[in-house]
Amino acid sequence: MITVPSPQISFIVPCYNYARYLPDCLSSIFNQRGDFDFEVIAIDDASTDNTAEVLRSFSDPRLRVISHRINEGHVGTINEGLREARGEFIARIDPDDRYRSSFLSHVIEKFVAFPEVGLVYGDVSIIDDRGQITVERSDREHKGRDFKGNELVRLLERNFICAPSVIARRTAWLKALPVPDGLAFNDWYFTLMMAREHEFYFINKVLADYRVHSSNHHSSIVLNKTEEPSIFWLLDRIFSEQEKTSELEKEKRRARRRIYGSQCLNIADKYFGCGYDTDARRCYLMALRYQSASRLDASLVRHLLATYIGRKAYESLKLSIKAVSAPLARVRR
Repeated sequence: MITVPSPQISFIVPCYNYARYLPDCLSSIFNQRGDFDFEVIAIDDASTDNTAEVLRSFSDPRLRVISHRINEGHVGTINEGLREARGEFIARIDPDDRYRSSFLSHVIEKFVAFPEVGLVYGDVSIIDDRGQITVERSDREHKGRDFKGNELVRLLERNFICAPSVIARRTAWLKALPVPDGLAFNDWYFTLMMAREHEFYFINKVLADYRVHSSNHHSSIVLNKTEEPSIFWLLDRIFSEQEKTSELEKEKRRARRRIYGSQCLNIADKYFGCGYDTDARRCYLMALRYQSASRLDASLVRHLLATYIGRKAYESLKLSIKAVSAPLARVRR
């Protein structure tokens, strides 16, 4: 029997009806700078557009295509992709996102330098439907510097790691498997599970482009209201379990109310942006119960008021306040 050597790196691309973006994504992988040995596993989850045709148009031998006859959903697809991956390091990217050409050269360098690090990630730019950059940089956590260390508590509070910039050791991915059935997302699940076990390294460079458009998965799970129960299921699970060190467990416990309050506020803001005023009000009130300091948040108070008086009255009130405050500001100057 001939043994095929395993590649150093595996890229997993779960594909479902994003054919129009897929060439941009795959090209960004195959155009990586440097002499890296990698494979690309693209899983077509029974797409109804021309995803299969796009995949056939790439003749690169490093591409391996898995086709589903029946749609299995994002959870089943990513579980399968990770089990099929053979690389020492694994990256997962959605087909509407893309890498910068220096992605591998930056991240592999950190894994070699820091064997204790389980996951490496970087900053991302935001791009629109046409691939144009709308936001140059997204990181708000690391103040323009590289960071190495544990990020569990910060991640529980806010999902600030953007999936297309992430690459992790194979062992870290596999230990987190499987993604639980019914979970509305997988990126935050994986980073949280890995943060419980490993140090992370943040590279203060833009490593990928994250595409924001009307059919984003993260937008759809807000609209169909599956994100909220998934978030609290995951938080409840983590808080029902012990961390591997007593120091991390104590830090997590001390931050519990802040974490739940922050997630309530995050969900409330998303519901408010979608016009789901009843759900937004419920989550704003939950945030206030968890964090009394939130009472001082002017945005929270304004939005909560809007859910009671209605959007039309709220917008009229905003205009009235603006009309009064503008001349007062000129007087102060």
